[in-house]
Amino acid sequence: MARWSQYGCSVVQRAGRTLGVVALLTAIGCESEEQNLAAQKPGTIAPPASCAKSADCPAFDNTCLVPACTKGQCVAQLAKDGTPCDDGNLCNGADACAGGTCKAGDKALECSDGDACTGDTCNPKAGCVFAPLPSKCDDDQPCTVDVCAKGKCTNTAIDSATCDDGNECTVGDKCAAGKCTPGANKGCDDDNVCTTDSCDPDLGCIGKNNEAPCSDNDACTKGDECKDGECRAGKTVVSCDDGKPCTDDSCTKLKGCVNANTADGKACSDGDACTDGDACKAGTCSAGTALACGDSDVCTDDACDKAKGCTHANNTAKCEDGDVCSEGDACAAGKCAPGKAKNCDDANTCTSESCDPKSGCQLAATASPCDDANACTTGDACKDKACAAGAGKPDCDDKNPCTDDACDAKVGCTHTNNTATCDDGDAKTAGDVCAAGKCAGSIASDPTPTCATYCEAVTSACGTSGANAQYASLAECTSWCADLAMIFPGAAADKSGNTIGCRAYHAKLAKVDASSAATHCPHAGKTGGNMCGTWCENYCSLAQMNCMATLGFKNQGECMSTCNKAPVNSAVNDQTGYSVQCMIVQGGLAFNDPTICQSMTVVDGGIGKCKAPPKPQTVKVGTKNFAFDPADVTLNAGDSVEFALEAFHNAVEVDEATWMANGDTAKANGFKVEFGGTPTKVAFAKAGVYYYVCTPHVASKKMKGKITVK
Repeated sequence: MARWSQYGCSVVQRAGRTLGVVALLTAIGCESEEQNLAAQKPGTIAPPASCAKSADCPAFDNTCLVPACTKGQCVAQLAKDGTPCDDGNLCNGADACAGGTCKAGDKALECSDGDACTGDTCNPKAGCVFAPLPSKCDDDQPCTVDVCAKGKCTNTAIDSATCDDGNECTVGDKCAAGKCTPGANKGCDDDNVCTTDSCDPDLGCIGKNNEAPCSDNDACTKGDECKDGECRAGKTVVSCDDGKPCTDDSCTKLKGCVNANTADGKACSDGDACTDGDACKAGTCSAGTALACGDSDVCTDDACDKAKGCTHANNTAKCEDGDVCSEGDACAAGKCAPGKAKNCDDANTCTSESCDPKSGCQLAATASPCDDANACTTGDACKDKACAAGAGKPDCDDKNPCTDDACDAKVGCTHTNNTATCDDGDAKTAGDVCAAGKCAGSIASDPTPTCATYCEAVTSACGTSGANAQYASLAECTSWCADLAMIFPGAAADKSGNTIGCRAYHAKLAKVDASSAATHCPHAGKTGGNMCGTWCENYCSLAQMNCMATLGFKNQGECMSTCNKAPVNSAVNDQTGYSVQCMIVQGGLAFNDPTICQSMTVVDGGIGKCKAPPKPQTVKVGTKNFAFDPADVTLNAGDSVEFALEAFHNAVEVDEATWMANGDTAKANGFKVEFGGTPTKVAFAKAGVYYYVCTPHVASKKMKGKITVK
């Protein structure tokens, strides 16, 4: 070993040992003469020998001292703190120099092999030691038996043993297949309605105060509420008033309201203002005697109202105001009001009437003109309150040779039609005779009537417009008459039959007596009015003259048989529609236009001008999903719409502008279907477009519809 002994002491280097500088020097007797290196700064100790460089200086056993050559002399210097070193103990961690001393590490050596079946230790010389153990080894599972054997850990499962699953909300946990299985849920109900009970897996049962309704077991309070975990009495006290005047009302905590009967005979009110002296009996208010409400006034109706008592309502009963000159007196506003003035008129024009309030009617004689009820006297006058007949007579001559004039006491002048011979002032007629109060004769100078005389007569007597008109003009009559006159002219005296003579005869009668025009003008017209020839005689004559090629009748019999199948209308001059009258009118026009002949065809429903109008139809409109169903409808004039709407919908006609703007202002005189769901039929006789809406939903749902009538 190398030694330093310059100062009579020695420093020994020992392998495997590390000593502090102070301890080392003290051990070799070098603590005197300021040779204590612990007090010396590095480089101040005189070297034992000279040197040229630090490598010439020997090393220390203490690796925390570093030899150095300074100015040709070897000196000791402290190693830098943190320099690794070895203190000879393997169990105290990583050693390091500090102040020239080798210090043990901050953290001891960890000796764990992760095997529960070994005992883990540390030997300062050898380091970690892992010796096998015959002891238990824990797998942290409460449901296994843990044993070390031959260096291995065995964990055997145990079943049915009690355990704890770590959840405070379960009870009766049991082992199963080596695992702790949760038991039943822990019951946390603390029987306190004022706590909301729950369970926390870590804390167990928790009772949280609530403000739920509760009962404080006092029947005389209500509205009890929980507060601070307790049931507190409500602020409202139970009212035990049963509204009965004959009970004493109280309240006890256990029973609540008690309503005991009061003493019999106690005054009370039975709630009926029409009884008096009511009194309690067996807890009930018994009615007293009936209240007398009569006020002896004929103009009031006396009654009793259970709530108000006696009432005296004004009436309109008959009464007497004490004045005999008024009658029908009646009550008004509680008083007897005079009626109308007494009628003292004795229906005698020969008296003057007046009335005295006390004695009544007064009648005085007059000398005024009067009527003795005999229409055949004139100049009647009153005498002694009676009507005396005058000496005059009425003039009943009406200057008409066709009436017999006379006087009837009840009706006065009478003018009875006669059949005397007369003169109608027309030189063309002969054999004039009175008829219907008029003088009429046959056409004397025209035994074969012509269209000219006929048409002049019918257009002048029946006119060319109005209800009695048969032709729109003289020219129309002349055109229609031309072909008929060639085949059936007839005679001037014809009163019936399909001839011009018959038509002219009735035209003359209509002219002589205008009041008979409604009767005679249809006979004088195109169709003959079923007088101048039957309907079918007229039809067949026109068919023969104008339309035989189109209609193809073989003979008169076939034509008449076919015609009889056509419907007859009440209007004699139908221009359109399926009727024999229309066919006659169109047959006359066919003389100038043969294409019209098809309108004379007798076929169900007719064709051409005489086609029957379509039968009126009814279309149903309902509502579905806030819309009219159907919303748009097309009809023919005369058809109807039956609205069958849901009860909360209606239909109101509006004008087009309102309809387009989704408004709901009703159109004046428009149709309206009310709410309620009752089916309502609306007829549309006139062509046009009709707009309607549902007023509750037109803005929000745009619920509207349109009806087009052709």
